[in-house]
Amino acid sequence: MSFSPGRIAVTAATVGLLGSTLSGCGLLDGSSRLEKALEYLPAGTRSVQFVDRAKIADRLDLDDLATGASEDDVRRWAEASKDEAYGTELSRWLAPMQEAAFSDFDVEWEVVGTGDGGLTRIWRMSDDLDFDKVAADLEDAGYERSGSKDRPVFHADIADAEDGLVGGRYPIPPLDLALVPGEELIVTGTAVDEVLDAVDDDADSLADEGSFGDLLDQADDQGDLEYAALGLDGPCAPADEPDAKGEGIGLFVPADDDVRVVRLFDTDGGAEADAAALEDGLASFGERTGTDLDAEITTDGRAVRLETGFDGRRVLTQAYLRQEGPFGCPGLTPGA
Repeated sequence: MSFSPGRIAVTAATVGLLGSTLSGCGLLDGSSRLEKALEYLPAGTRSVQFVDRAKIADRLDLDDLATGASEDDVRRWAEASKDEAYGTELSRWLAPMQEAAFSDFDVEWEVVGTGDGGLTRIWRMSDDLDFDKVAADLEDAGYERSGSKDRPVFHADIADAEDGLVGGRYPIPPLDLALVPGEELIVTGTAVDEVLDAVDDDADSLADEGSFGDLLDQADDQGDLEYAALGLDGPCAPADEPDAKGEGIGLFVPADDDVRVVRLFDTDGGAEADAAALEDGLASFGERTGTDLDAEITTDGRAVRLETGFDGRRVLTQAYLRQEGPFGCPGLTPGA
């Protein structure tokens, strides 16, 4: 089938999340970067967004850039990535952060999770980042340091920022950052303590909980992913199966390969009914938004899959952020 998500503008820094209830399929072993990221997020996280910045840089043939880059190199990155559908939170601050001790160029991957504890953002940094230099520069920029020597935490007040930057080089938010040198992590958000507990195995992580395992099984090869967005809320029950229960929804974008949307239900019948309804719903979505994209809808047991080419990632990322099209309830009735 075809529908038409044409050209919806998405900035590289766009971030959006959904949220939750799925029965997990067991512990995750950290064999991919995405699964490793889940080892750091607290149990109870209800939605996840993952960006493999290093994989994007490799695809764009810009993996040689490092913090302290020239204006020409920053412009080269900006030009090459202007049509990308996703990026890390630091991507929009790339220019001023060339004066900082780290920047987007040092990020291997970013994961964002939301749950009862609020929003958590974790950057996995390159192996050669000097965390002592980062700590010293944060203090020099005006951050207040606390915590242990091996696990320092830094805080800045909004009043310390000018034009959104502390010390002219660090963006705010975040107000709080924790450095975890042993894992090459920088942690921000409202659940920093919970992340540190998960890192130290003092509390269960999202990987221990396994609540996203069924959704992750829907990715052909997690190692190829440069972007994934996963939520445990929805999808809505189709009108023909009003008792069907949606158990998860996801978007998987392998590097330079077909994009996959997954809508997971508690029964095969629910998935089959949803696939039929989704055909009409996506046609309406295309007409309403003036979009154009070839997409194939199939079922695999409890899962409904929509697949399209790599160029469709911008439209589908935007649809996920807006919870519409294949991520909403187009022409469907809300279910339990």
